Amino acid sequence: MERVIKKYYPNAETGREITRSCINKLIDKHGFDTQKTILGTSVCSDEIVRTSTNFRDYIDHKNPFSLGGLGGFPFTGTTGFGAFAAHIPDNGYAIIEYGPHIGVSKTGTVGNVQRMGQTLETTCCGALKASVNDILKNQAGTKDSDLDYQQWKLEEQLLPAAEDIGNHEEPLVAATDVMYQQIDKRIKELLKKSAGSFKNTTVVLIGGIIINTDFELPDWFDLREFSVEIF
Repeated sequence: MERVIKKYYPNAETGREITRSCINKLIDKHGFDTQKTILGTSVCSDEIVRTSTNFRDYIDHKNPFSLGGLGGFPFTGTTGFGAFAAHIPDNGYAIIEYGPHIGVSKTGTVGNVQRMGQTLETTCCGALKASVNDILKNQAGTKDSDLDYQQWKLEEQLLPAAEDIGNHEEPLVAATDVMYQQIDKRIKELLKKSAGSFKNTTVVLIGGIIINTDFELPDWFDLREFSVEIF
């Protein structure tokens, strides 16, 4: 499993290592007050993502504000960013953690994990894997844009890179990389559009790819963005 993770994500570390490193930097170099810090997440709706990092162990505001949906895309938009900004403690701090996720089981299977209470492995990320399957079958973009909006939107984000995804030895790895780029771009765009709502706030962006593993094993995180901005 670890060999497969390092093949595609050579800089990945366990989620707890990444969390501790980020928190130490925020406190030591940027003066974060963990009693006045709130967490926002743009990660997949999948429950397995919740244990990939442990930022809530370090801050007093334990319940994160959810900005994302399927695949980790920030579906709440400017309305969600404005609401999140309104919940930040006075003269406080905000952490926005974002990115897609991908599974690697202990058998080394990319796109699958064994979940608690289940004997068989299941897909991870199921939404992105379904998108990849549609791309490989030339059926992308055929989902109902009303009843299945989020899945339709994911495929829309991936379609421009369909050829690269199809040519990759692990198409799901390629699709996850593309989705990270799309999420990163949209998060920064939304933050810029909502800048007026974040007055007197320090905001840190922590972006990357979450690598989930079987339920009894630690998850990993491939950190790709760590930036701090004062509004």
